[in-house]
Amino acid sequence: QDYSNMIIDGKKVAADLRVELKKKVAELKSNYNAVPGLTVILVGEDAPSKIYVKNKEKSAIEVGINSEVIRYPADLEEKVLLDKIIELNNDEKVSGILVQLPLPKHINKRKVIETIAHGKDVDGFHPMNVGNLSSGYDSSIPCTPLGCSLLLKQVEKNLSGKHAVVIGRSNLNGKPMTQLLLKENCTVTITHSKTKDLKTECLRADIIIAAVGIPKLVKGDWVKKGAIVIDV
Repeated sequence: QDYSNMIIDGKKVAADLRVELKKKVAELKSNYNAVPGLTVILVGEDAPSKIYVKNKEKSAIEVGINSEVIRYPADLEEKVLLDKIIELNNDEKVSGILVQLPLPKHINKRKVIETIAHGKDVDGFHPMNVGNLSSGYDSSIPCTPLGCSLLLKQVEKNLSGKHAVVIGRSNLNGKPMTQLLLKENCTVTITHSKTKDLKTECLRADIIIAAVGIPKLVKGDWVKKGAIVIDV
């Protein structure tokens, strides 16, 4: 199939997904009298983080999930945060925990991620979830790569045998995206800042995922006719 000049409508996909989730949450409530609960922890006053958290809260409420945001000042002691996470791990009303990154410098990010119970780790950053994903087992999958995967499926149900180029190798996007593409039987090339000729790599691709946070990195003449491009 030729996708030339077709723009994937991400907003429509997101809206459809919310409708579906709302239905599932309502079923849970009527069948089991249970409602999923998301707790987001925000430390400090990082402006983009505040916007992300607000959007997460809005989306959760929209689909009927219990949403809680815990806000702490930037000078929060690490131990207070870790103790709070342990408390949430043990709280049956909390199904998912998300600590908004970045954290202030004095707080050890790795320690925080590893303290979250892997079954409640919404971001999929816990080493056990990372390991499970790369081993092909059930795991929490980082939201952005999962979103990219859903967008790809909108235009191409069968990704098997496709050549995918992932630009970026971060734990947040590039690496998990690679694992998801491998799971779909794609041939995957991972590129990054040290890649010699990015244009040539991209021209060979049926799928390009740009996951480095640089707008307009992929130029029009880097893309072969009919390729699918997603800019994270």
